[in-house]
Amino acid sequence: MKHLHILMAVLLIALFLYQSYVVLRANRQPPFVVKISTHILYAVIIISGAGMLVQLMSANAPVQWVFAKVILLVAALSASIKAFNPSAAPSQTKTGILVAGIAYIGILILAFTKPGNLF
Repeated sequence: MKHLHILMAVLLIALFLYQSYVVLRANRQPPFVVKISTHILYAVIIISGAGMLVQLMSANAPVQWVFAKVILLVAALSASIKAFNPSAAPSQTKTGILVAGIAYIGILILAFTKPGNLF
């Protein structure tokens, strides 16, 4: 489950970078396949993350950092929706990409450090 989750996270970040490049440099929308792939990756990463959370909670491990990751994932998802919306203004696109990028960096930091006493 852990390896699937890591693979989906890497693919999700790679697709985010690709979409950002297409929207900012080529000034057009990414292909439809990329949009569908992103939705599928979000679904798989949430399901695999929930499965790992259940395992962590059954082992009485500290999971505060997981809740912070969930909050950052929601922020990245909502910012990405606004950034890659075809009717978004260029400033909204740039701001959405920046916010989503910062959220993904925060998720990666939490994933690597796993702070025991976050709150």
